[in-house]
Amino acid sequence: MNGTRAQSLATTLVVAFVLAACESGPMQPVSSGSPKAELQFMDLQGFDRDLAASLSVPMPKVEVTFYDRVAPSAVPERLQRWMASVETGGGTVKVVPPQAGATTRSLLLLISSISSLWSASKAVKDMSTQAQFNAAKMFDAEIILKRDESGEAVVDKVVFLQRNKR
Repeated sequence: MNGTRAQSLATTLVVAFVLAACESGPMQPVSSGSPKAELQFMDLQGFDRDLAASLSVPMPKVEVTFYDRVAPSAVPERLQRWMASVETGGGTVKVVPPQAGATTRSLLLLISSISSLWSASKAVKDMSTQAQFNAAKMFDAEIILKRDESGEAVVDKVVFLQRNKR
């Protein structure tokens, strides 16, 4: 019986080693973290890695576009952290209005509501001190607005522009 037990154990170990050898390599993350001049916004940590990689190169300009319609008053919190980091690094965040059709009063209200989103939030400012967000501290940012089919102002893209070193 001891011989059979040893043989059974040996067979089990061989099967385990064979199965381990057949195992595929480690799964690759969805985000490669390689620098790109244009990124699609996804509210995932992979976006942060990709943007950090692109801003760390640094590229003169990195554009962030959106899959979904984004209202200017509802800029995603993940992107707000990056803009807060721009500001804490001495940069500016500017709102570029749509080409035509908006009144001055509505634009002023829109711009003030957008800028208050990230500058008023202590949590966002705290998040901007994380190491990956430091890459944005040498950039300015522009929130480029456009009109959608119904005439509403929406965010077309956010552009990070490298500041001249002083």
